Amino acid sequence: MRACAPVLAVLVALAAPLARAEPDWFASVYTPGGIEVRADARVFTLFALFNRAGYDAGPLRREYPVPAYRYSPARVHVREALAGADASVLQRAQAFFDAHPLPLERYLALTVRMEDEPELPAELRELEGLEALLDRVDEKWPVPVLRTETFEEYRGAMRSYLAVLDGPLHRAQQILRVPESGPGVRVVVNLLGEEGWVRAFRTGTGVALVVGPAKSPDMERLVWEYARLLLPQRVGEQAQARWAAGPALLKEAQGLGAREATVGEYAVALVSRALALAALEAPDSAYEAASRQGYFGLKALAGSFADSRPVDAWVLEGLARVGSGHPSRK
Repeated sequence: MRACAPVLAVLVALAAPLARAEPDWFASVYTPGGIEVRADARVFTLFALFNRAGYDAGPLRREYPVPAYRYSPARVHVREALAGADASVLQRAQAFFDAHPLPLERYLALTVRMEDEPELPAELRELEGLEALLDRVDEKWPVPVLRTETFEEYRGAMRSYLAVLDGPLHRAQQILRVPESGPGVRVVVNLLGEEGWVRAFRTGTGVALVVGPAKSPDMERLVWEYARLLLPQRVGEQAQARWAAGPALLKEAQGLGAREATVGEYAVALVSRALALAALEAPDSAYEAASRQGYFGLKALAGSFADSRPVDAWVLEGLARVGSGHPSRK
């Protein structure tokens, strides 16, 4: 037994770095201001599964004769590698999706919280069983290997955020009166999602901003989503009940491509996008571009952020200026 001891010691020494290999590939990097930027193994697994199950969202690169979409190289590699993956896992996943026909964002909201919270959040118990499904995907499909094979592309995307996050997010936090104690922010890079896609979620430790692949960081969209998440709920509630010009403006905005479905949602989108442009110290051309997309009066709203009152105390006054400054077309 003693003769085996040196051999065992070598095996243990080798096992330790191997066990750490995958987390090390996805270790966080930090901006000078301390904002965490990372890749998330669970998010990778979730979107590997989505892609294998038929998730095709992305910019259209060819419409005819059959639509084709543009994907990041990492996403192309993962889709090709999983094309022949164990079909029984896919069948199990499809059965889970049939039993839980919820928006993709609900699945992602739970996934980004798995690491922070050992207990399933009450509001996400409708997806109980998802973690076990992702464990099965990791076990039966070559997902851990694919994480390693896409490491360089992920790491490059993560580094691209380091020099651009601190200033805009700090200014957004000042406008929103976020205390220095938090909530903290982490940016999760997801190269298996739709190009230019950004979503913000509350987690047990702060805010997670999940960003899709992009040629360069879309800071306007990122800060817009951050502000949308942190705006007081009363902003939308007050607008829904009392913004007189809201219905007409929303209808016009939808005609230009705005996706908000209610007056309250549209008001939150206006205020949060105005805040993003203010935090970015954006030029007039950015406000004009937003107006062409259906987000009117952002310059007037941005001027309201100098008000010392909380946003929900002046929001109706600000929205009234949007309405008066942009009469609806007949």
